[in-house]
Parts: sequence; C-alpha cells; structure tokens
Amino acid sequence: MEFHAIRLCVVDFQKSLTFYRDILGFHGWHDNEQQYAYFEDINIALFSQKKMLTAIFAEYQPTELINQQAKFIIQFEVKDVDEYYDLLKNKGIEFINKPHDRNDWGSRVAHFYDPDNNIIEIYKVNRG
Repeated sequence: MEFHAIRLCVVDFQKSLTFYRDILGFHGWHDNEQQYAYFEDINIALFSQKKMLTAIFAEYQPTELINQQAKFIIQFEVKDVDEYYDLLKNKGIEFINKPHDRNDWGSRVAHFYDPDNNIIEIYKVNRG
C-alpha cells in the first residue's frame, strides 16, 4: 500500500479551488462537473463533501455521518483493491462499502474507518 493523497472534503468547491489554486498557487487539474481537483505536486485533492459522502455511502445514506461533516479522506493506492479488502477484513477491519468500480473516477475503491472514524480509501486506477 502506497500513500497517494489526502482528500479534503470541501463545502464550497469553487471557493476552495480558487483558494488553493489562485491564492496559494498550487498546480494541478480540476473537473468542475465532478467537483474534484488534484494538486499532484503536494498530494492534496479537493472534493465536494456532498458528492464524496454520497459516493461512499450510496447504499446506506447515513445522514448522521454527513452531519458530522467529514473533512478529509486519506487515500492509498494498492495493487489490487479486492486483495487488500480481503486482507484487511481478515484483520478485523469493518468496511463502509465493498470493493466496487467507480467508472466516473476511473478507479476501483473501497472505504473504511480508522479508530478515530477518519475515512480511508484504498483504490486502484482502472486501466481500460
């Protein structure tokens, strides 16, 4: 497992994009439709909080977690999401969701919590 990025879940994507890109001068790319930006040089991504939590909790829609306003997600790239899922399940990790393809992200992902309820994502880019 290799560290990839910290994803900041932001309430106002455009305002945050302007702040990090134009004021702080971070360089990267962004997608307004997905409300996602990635600043490769510093491994920080911005993602609309609402879109991120809706994507993670698509099956469950836990409003109590959305109300807690998750502020970030730690993202790790792995060679095989399903393999890491099984490995971590066998170590007692309870996952938020099972490995699944997010075609709109171009990735296979799964999410779980650390002991302080921070969200961790394991992912692998889908090569098409």
